[in-house]
Parts: sequence; C-alpha cells; structure tokens
Amino acid sequence: MATKPSSFSSPGLLKLEEQLTCPVCLEHYTNPKTLPCLHSFCQHCLEGFPLDKKNETYYLSCPNCRHCTELPEEGAGAFPVAFNINNLIEIYSLMKKVADPQQVTCDNCATANSTGYCKDCNQFLCTECISMHKKWALFANHQLTSFDEVTASDVSSTSQLLAPAKQEATLTCSVPDHDEPLKYYCDTCDESICRDCIMLAHKDHKYNLIADSFTKHKEALEKSLNPVKGKIEALKKVLSTLAEREGEIRERGEGVLEEIHEMVEEMINVLHRSRKNLTEQAKRVTDAKLMVLSEQMKSAEMSLSVLEDVEGYVEQSLKTGSPQQVLRSKKQMMERMSELTEGIIVEELHPKEKADFVLSKDIKSLHHIGDIVTYSSTALQQCRVKKVGYFERLPKEKIFLFSLSMEAPDSSVLCVPLSSLRCSLVPVDKSDESIQTTVTTTSTDPGVYRIQCKPSTSGTHTVKVQVYDVHLEDISLVIPINPYLDNITPVRTITELKHPWGVAVTDDNHVIITENSGNCVIILDREGKKVKSLGGEGGSGNVKFSNPRGIAITPDKFILVSDNHRIQKINMDGYLIASVGEEGSGPLQYSFPCGVAVSPKTGQVYIADKFNHRIQVLNPDLTFSHSFGSEGSANG
Repeated sequence: MATKPSSFSSPGLLKLEEQLTCPVCLEHYTNPKTLPCLHSFCQHCLEGFPLDKKNETYYLSCPNCRHCTELPEEGAGAFPVAFNINNLIEIYSLMKKVADPQQVTCDNCATANSTGYCKDCNQFLCTECISMHKKWALFANHQLTSFDEVTASDVSSTSQLLAPAKQEATLTCSVPDHDEPLKYYCDTCDESICRDCIMLAHKDHKYNLIADSFTKHKEALEKSLNPVKGKIEALKKVLSTLAEREGEIRERGEGVLEEIHEMVEEMINVLHRSRKNLTEQAKRVTDAKLMVLSEQMKSAEMSLSVLEDVEGYVEQSLKTGSPQQVLRSKKQMMERMSELTEGIIVEELHPKEKADFVLSKDIKSLHHIGDIVTYSSTALQQCRVKKVGYFERLPKEKIFLFSLSMEAPDSSVLCVPLSSLRCSLVPVDKSDESIQTTVTTTSTDPGVYRIQCKPSTSGTHTVKVQVYDVHLEDISLVIPINPYLDNITPVRTITELKHPWGVAVTDDNHVIITENSGNCVIILDREGKKVKSLGGEGGSGNVKFSNPRGIAITPDKFILVSDNHRIQKINMDGYLIASVGEEGSGPLQYSFPCGVAVSPKTGQVYIADKFNHRIQVLNPDLTFSHSFGSEGSANG
C-alpha cells in the first residue's frame, strides 16, 4: 500500500513530493509503472483501473491523456518499471536526510553526524571521514558533496548533487542459457544482442558493436525529435494565440456589456424626454379642446340668458298687460323674438370638440432593442462593402474623410467591433503605396464607420477592408481633389455666360463652352474673347440646341454636344454633320445625356446617360459599341 506523504518546510522537498505523488491515489508512488503514453502510476492503482474488453483482449485508458493501452497477459505488473520515478524516490530519501543532518550518522564510523555525501560510495560521511576519504589514493577520484552545498541549491541542482556517480551499466542477454553481456546491436532486428545471438539467431543479420552503432542511432533519435520539438513550439504559439484571443473575447464581452449599459441609459433618457414631450403634447391638445368648448359654453349661456329674458318679458306682458298695452308692444316683441330665433343657431353651439385624442403607442421596438451578433470566418467571407459615401475634406490638416458600411449575408447591416476593422487605401497607379486610415464609429448610425486618411494624390484608389482575419472584396473610391492643392488661384475669369455647363479646349487653345440657358455653343479665343456663337439666337450655322450640356472635341476637329436625348456632331462653323439618339433606354437611346468624352487613342465616344444610370460607348462614326453600368452603389 502506498505511504502517505509527509510535509517538510524545505521548498525543495515540497516540490519533489509533488513529482512523487501518484495522480490516482494522491500518495507517494509504490512500485511505479510506466504506460506506453509515458505517464506513470502505482502498480496497485493500475490494477484497479476499469478495463475494456475487445476481441478477447483487455484495454485500459490512461487517466491523464485517455490513451488506450493493451493490458499485458501477465497483468499490470508487466508494464515497464518507472526508473525515473524510482531514481527520484532515492533522491527524495537522501534529501530528507540532508534536511535534518543531525539525525544522520556517518556510514563509515557510525559515531559522528554526517556533513557530506560520497556519490561513488553512496554513503553519508562525517567531516573527519571525508578528510580521510580524500587522502586515500583509492578514493581520490570520488565525488564528494557537502550538505551546505546541497541546502544552498535548488531542486534540480540538488538532484544532480545527490545522484549516484554515473557508471556504465552492464546488461546481460535475456535469452536463456546465453548469460552474455549485450555488446552488439542488430540493425536487421533493431535490438541489442550478445555474442551467442550473433552465432545463432542473428547469424546472417547486419550488426555492429553498440559503441560503434550508438552515434548513428543517437543522431536518428535526435532527428526524429526535431518534428516533436517543432510541434511543441507550434502548440506553444497556438496556446499563446488562444490565450490572447481569450483576452480579446473577454475584453470584447466587457465592452459589449458597457455598450449595453450605455444604450439602456440612453434609452432611459430618451424615454424620460419622450414622456415629457408626450405629457406636454397631451396638455396642449386638452387645453386647446377645452378652450373651444369654453368659448362655446360662454356663447350658449349668453344666448340662453337672452332668450330667457325675452321669454320672461313676453309671458309677463301677456299675464299682466292690457290688450292695448300688449298690442302696442307686439311689433317690438315679435321683431326681437324673430331676431333671436333666427340669429341663434343651436346646431352651431353643439360641442365642436370630442374626447377623441388617444396615445399612439409605438412600443414594439422596446421589446427587441438589439441582438448580440457574431460572425464566423465563413460568414464574413460572404459579407461585402455595401456603401462608400459622405465625403468631407479638412484642407488645413490635409485630411480626407468618408463613410463606409458593410452588408451581412442576410442583407442586414454588418456591425463589428471597432478593434476588428482595418481599412487602407491604395492608389491605382501606385500599388506598392498603402495609405493607412483611422476608423471611428458614428453615434447616430450603427454600422456606419467613419474613415479618416491623408491621401497623397487625387484619383482612383482601391479601398481594402479587413474584418478580423478576413479580407472583404476590394472596392474603388475616387478622391476628387488633390489634398495638397490648398489654394487654387484662377488665371483668368470668364464672365457674362448664360448657365455654362460643358467646356472643351482645342489643340489651338480655343475654348468651347455650352450655354445651357442660351441654347448655344460659344467659341472663345485664348484670351477669353468671344469669337463666335453656334446655334441659339443669332448664332452661326444651321444647328439647333435644346439645353446643351456635355461637349467634346473629336480627333478630326469636330464638336460633339449632348442635348435633348441625343448627340449632335457639328463643325466649327455650326453646321450639323450628324445627330444620333432619341429618348429611351435602349442602344442609342438616352435620358438626359449630360457628359461627353472622346478617347484620344481609339476615338470612341463615351456618353454619361444620366437617368439611365449608365455609360454608352459609341464608335468614332457614332454607331453603338456597348454600354456599362447600372443603378446602385456597388462596382459596375
């Protein structure tokens, strides 16, 4: 039966006690055995393990790692002896003695107290015997350790100081009748053998002396150990990452709880404000209705009083007046009664107001004020950037701001922790230049993020968005202005134009402008002076315009103008060369085309078809080539 471990004040002994405690019985190991998974237990504990029988074979499961091991036919006692545990038990026994040296007498003279230990003799010695030990030539190379040296060291050092001196162990062959030392190693069978084995069972095998084979097999073991060490390092990194992620999740959880608290507090404040507003509104409605009724009551009471006075006068006259008196006042009384009965309309004095005001309740949202959402990497990969907008520029700081929102797979707005969102901009023509951004949230729009950056140039940029470790699909963003052009001073200002819309410049520096309100195209020289007007009232040529907008110059010096759901081609004198298009949504059909551009390489014409939400591309001869784009905020 195992022995109950005792307590000692020495930290080294306490730590060693933990290593010598069986994890099953929680007592010191007794006859420890090692399983194939390299975990050790008392033989007695192993014999008490529950067994699982499969195909007439018994198996036991390691309590530490759940590794399933076949039970030898001889029982648990056939498992290898845990030599490492037994060695620690010996060290522990020695350390107990060292912890209280007054109780340990010299093994040599058996009279004095021990002050040291000989690792070669495996004996405790007193000071005098240690001195004699050192003088004798036979013991000159023995390793002596003083108790003072042991007590000043840690556990691992103490184990080394007290461990017996290393000696080459001579193992004999286990084959019956051989009784020879194991000096050879059979590479064919991968086992140690003796001289008799070479002559008999291993006669034709490949073998060598153990001393000669050890280096090669040691290198093989060390090489096989490298993947194990690599896996250990990888698992340590994984554990570090898991611990870091655990901290992030706990921190996010605390953050969400704080957000919930802040949201509820804000809702409470909103409810208080709503109660105040509704109360004031109810009082205003009540007072207004009561005021109308009060005026009606005053009018009705006054009318009633007048009618009762007339009634009393007439009845009194009929009762007390003589016929002459009554008839003399008849006309006056009749006129007054007629005036009152016709003038007082009782129907108009019926209540104009009703108690018809009620509280219009909208409390459904209060029963569901939010959700705690989480997205896996797979779900995040299905998310996309929904919208980029709200452009703002801070010229002094050279900062450009825009808003960004994302869409979840179910088309809802994607809300993620601010710490999980990364955003950067890359100029299209400088793919190796990444512009870092600062991401913040907006207090009014959940799921809308405010992106702040300092771009170095204007033009098209690629917006890269990352949520946790998932990269969303890139989108394009056009920065319309150069942030470093703080002050743009005009060289010349051209005035007296009627709603100018489009402008183009010829190779000889003539400026051609569409006047939207003037229904014409004007040509200015390089000094800004008017050369001629095409179309419109008093203009040159035969062309007619209706609110011209876009304008462009073709490589062969013709003018293209977009107006009235069409594209007109004219020469520099204002004579119509061609006109294509009509109102509609098909090819060569337009809905308020407002922009025209000509490719300097291909000569193709690009038309901004405003209300069809597309770009139509025409060939140089103004025949239809193709179109692209549709209504929406996504790419294309």
